[in-house]
Amino acid sequence: MALRKPTEIFMSFAADEKMLEDIRRSISEAIADVNLSDKERNSVLLAIEEGCTNVIRHAYLYGPGTIRIKIKKTPNQISFSIYDKGRRFDFNRANTPDLDRYVKTGRKGGLGLYLIRRMMDSVEYFSRDGENELRMVKNISSAKTQMMLKPPGISIRLKFTLWASIVVFLIVSTIFVYYDRRNQNSIRERFFSEALNFAQTAAINIADKISVGNELELASLVNSAIKGNDNIKYMTVIDTAGIIWADALRPNKILTVFAYPDGVDPAVTGRFQLVTLNGSRYYNLITEIPGNNRILGRVNLGFSEGSLSQQLNRARRHMVLFAILGLLVGLGAVYLLSYYFVKPIQKLTEGVLKIGQGNLEETLPVDGSDEFSEIARAFNEITLKFKSAQANIVEQERLQKEMQVAQEIQHALLPARFPEIEGYELAAVYRAAKDVGGDYFDFVWIDENTLGIIVADVSGKGVPGSLVMTMIRTAIRLESRGNQSPSDILARVNDFVAEDVKKGMFITIFFIVLDSKQRQISFASAGHNPMILYRQDTQKCYFLNPKGIPLGLTLPDDISFRDSLEVDKLKLKKDDLLVIYTDGITEAMNNRSELYGNDRLIEFIKSHSHLSPDEFAAALDQDLASFTGNAPQNDDITLVVIKEKIMVDELIFEKRKRLIQMVEEENMPIEEACRQMGVSVGTFYKYRRRWKEQGDAGLLNKKLRAQEDIKQLSYTARKKILDAVRENPELGAAKLQKMLAESGEEYSVRSVYNELVSMRLNSKAKRLAYVERVGELKPEQKEMLEKELLREERKTLDREQYVENLKKTMESRQAEKVVQETGRIVSQLKQLRPAMGKEGLYDEIARELEKLEGGAEIAKLFQSLISRVEKDVEPIKAKPPETEPEVVVPAESTVPADTSAVAAAPRPVIVPSAETVAKPVVVAPASSEKIDVEQKAVKKETKASPLDNFDEYEKKLTDKFKK
Repeated sequence: MALRKPTEIFMSFAADEKMLEDIRRSISEAIADVNLSDKERNSVLLAIEEGCTNVIRHAYLYGPGTIRIKIKKTPNQISFSIYDKGRRFDFNRANTPDLDRYVKTGRKGGLGLYLIRRMMDSVEYFSRDGENELRMVKNISSAKTQMMLKPPGISIRLKFTLWASIVVFLIVSTIFVYYDRRNQNSIRERFFSEALNFAQTAAINIADKISVGNELELASLVNSAIKGNDNIKYMTVIDTAGIIWADALRPNKILTVFAYPDGVDPAVTGRFQLVTLNGSRYYNLITEIPGNNRILGRVNLGFSEGSLSQQLNRARRHMVLFAILGLLVGLGAVYLLSYYFVKPIQKLTEGVLKIGQGNLEETLPVDGSDEFSEIARAFNEITLKFKSAQANIVEQERLQKEMQVAQEIQHALLPARFPEIEGYELAAVYRAAKDVGGDYFDFVWIDENTLGIIVADVSGKGVPGSLVMTMIRTAIRLESRGNQSPSDILARVNDFVAEDVKKGMFITIFFIVLDSKQRQISFASAGHNPMILYRQDTQKCYFLNPKGIPLGLTLPDDISFRDSLEVDKLKLKKDDLLVIYTDGITEAMNNRSELYGNDRLIEFIKSHSHLSPDEFAAALDQDLASFTGNAPQNDDITLVVIKEKIMVDELIFEKRKRLIQMVEEENMPIEEACRQMGVSVGTFYKYRRRWKEQGDAGLLNKKLRAQEDIKQLSYTARKKILDAVRENPELGAAKLQKMLAESGEEYSVRSVYNELVSMRLNSKAKRLAYVERVGELKPEQKEMLEKELLREERKTLDREQYVENLKKTMESRQAEKVVQETGRIVSQLKQLRPAMGKEGLYDEIARELEKLEGGAEIAKLFQSLISRVEKDVEPIKAKPPETEPEVVVPAESTVPADTSAVAAAPRPVIVPSAETVAKPVVVAPASSEKIDVEQKAVKKETKASPLDNFDEYEKKLTDKFKK
């Protein structure tokens, strides 16, 4: 038995208590081949764990670090060295503790080094070149210097062969059982099928013999059937009266009454019945003998069960032979394959064991490109990487230093001190959950009187979150110079960083602009937590959260980040408090998995609002720490507090009063006084005029700051609304307003409705859906929700259908226009009827006009009208051009009885002369406001009629209709 060679093993872990389990497991695996008892092995593991715990809790108390462990195994002892670069420990001052005093006082902790010394044989501590080493040694007695060889076990090849053989046996057995059962069923089915077919065929042949009454041939047929089929043991032919006509085994029973064997039911025909005769088992079958439309008798046959059993046994013997042959072939293949596949595994095992013993120079053989070679190649690569990892421990420490530098950079980005702005007090708290957190707050001077305050939360933590935070800080400082619009600043910052933010990350920001000159606060939110306002005079809290979406998101084309932002404004009163925070505060969790929550935060604000911002921030940080206890901090915590410390009305009055005194009492020139107070001369004259008219009261603004109110509902009112909605989702704004008034909360119905809009509860369907999310709806409420959703779905505007309706409306209006135009022309034609002379012509034109649908058809009709009129005057033109008197025809001769007021008054109608149709004649004056059809038809006017130039009129009319 050979002694083991000295080996060294190196490990490296992060100095974190979460890594203690990994350290314990790695050490246990490293000393698995050391011959220690279970008690000694557990003592060594406990000592290593205690040493690493002390390093984590004391050496790296103020920052992260790395723990390196070196294990050196020799034949006589095993030593453990724990290295760190943290604070040095005075090992010599660690005396043996008084255990009796520990028991009496109940003190916990402080026994780590004592336990290490008790469990290890030697403990030493060194500190040199900025690195500390805790060295522990465990001796191995001489009886244990040689590793006890384990009794030889079962080789992997034998294991493979054994298990593979079992698998092959199970497979072959399964196949044998399956096919044996299948074969048995097939033989049985074939046996009974052949027997039934034989019986039916025999019955048909017997029927022919019975029909002619030939008993000899019938007996011969029965005997031949039995001799020709070994499966048949008896066969009897009987008629319908039960008389035996033929019996192969008992010919002396012919013409006697047949008695069925015991156990046979005579009523069952065409089915096999198992019976026992003389100690043998038979399948009895009764088959009817068919005749012409009647049954001639029956054939009772008996088939031997022994014949069937012989066939089954013969088939099973064949199956067993095939199964044995298959099993032998399978076992032989398993044996050969075991050699082929297991041999490389044995080589891999030997090589891995050498590598596990610390021989990193050992390489596994790579003989080809199969899976075993790939495994060997992977182990070789792992070995190289492990060697490289050991060589790169210094590089890992350098990377850890870089992380520390990144943390320092991030802390440097945060404001080191808070700016002073007239009338406001500021304070902040920041605690990172990781080395490099994702929260951020900052103060940016926009101009000399305006300060920007930013609180942001990056979705990613660690280094990526820090890098995004750096970009945000830079972009805000660039874009906020001289820009007092928080929404515009956020929109510009989003344009600046949107392309550089990694997919899946986003940034929420609350941006506040403090205007110390106008004493006004503007704010916008990009998807951040609401800002909390505490009004000192009403002692109420308000959640202020304008609409907005986070930065860095990839938005659809129809959504604009700039348009999504809303800006709100606020004027504070003295001692009012603003709290801007990240969700790390409200989502802080204790060991009972309870959240800090909004309610606890609101109660804290109300009870600590009298404190200064610095005291308030410190008290809230302490309250968070006491609430969470030792539970891990899962998210960054950021808090900014703003407090109004002056009464604005008092400040304004003091400034304006001082300006009046400087001019009126100290006789200072107006220009100089205005320059010192920072107001214009015109403003001074306005103040002085109001001062002379109203006294000191005129120096105040018309609307005092004390009269300023806030449009949002208080947090308490919001909670009452939510509670009422959960209780009864059918309550609307008016009823909720009445409920709030009864509880002492005075708000208008409009304010309550606006609050419902902000909470997305401004409809019954939304309130029912909210109750469904946070609780449980009653059956009638579920039905109501379905109806409301259906009603809102029906109210949803279909844009395409809306356009179609608009088109139909336009077409309808156009059709109405055409109808009106047609009616007007028809009315005029009625007035022209006397001038046309022929009633048939008018009636035809009027009928066609009433069917018109467009200007082109109207133009064509006028063309037809002109043609007919010209045709009527053609005979007149053919007469000699003599000077003839104007003929006056009485109106009664030309106007039919059913005409309108034009025909009612007796007046002449002029018939055109041969020279010109439009030559005027003397016409009696009209007696009504109707169109004078005679003048319209005959009188020549200075203004040309459309009919004088029909082509141009047709073109205009057609173009107008088309437009």
